[in-house]
Amino acid sequence: MNVREHTKEANIKRVIVGRIPRGEDLLTGIKEICKEYGVKNGYITSLIGSLDTGRFIFAIPNEAGKIGFVYSGNTDVEGPLEMLSGQGLIGTEDTGELSLHLHMLVSDKYMRVYGGHFVEGGNRVAATAEIVIHEIENAEYIRQFDEQTGFRLFKIK
Repeated sequence: MNVREHTKEANIKRVIVGRIPRGEDLLTGIKEICKEYGVKNGYITSLIGSLDTGRFIFAIPNEAGKIGFVYSGNTDVEGPLEMLSGQGLIGTEDTGELSLHLHMLVSDKYMRVYGGHFVEGGNRVAATAEIVIHEIENAEYIRQFDEQTGFRLFKIK
């Protein structure tokens, strides 16, 4: 691996803490916080709370995939759901639009745990979603097509 091609030293510029209130879409709310504070690159260190509904995708084996798997279609789970743990990356699409890469674990009323890559729309906050964001400087996450995997991935610039 060419380490310098895939990594870059960065600094934490600032920390933003807050909550997304009941009824808001989780990912839309995170994007609103980032836009309000001008965060274009960073990471979510903590995300807990509850959801009325959850929407995510996950990896499934498939030989048609360039590296032996593809991502499922949207999977919707009805709540209430407890957000056990969430973390993610904040960057931009190669078009300049804000982009999130959010993974979470949630549990339902039977304590079954679901996890995956949460996608915008379909993640309605139940009581609250409490979040800690670290904005970074001297490095950028830019999502673009990756020839090796066939997926759109964050590249470090």
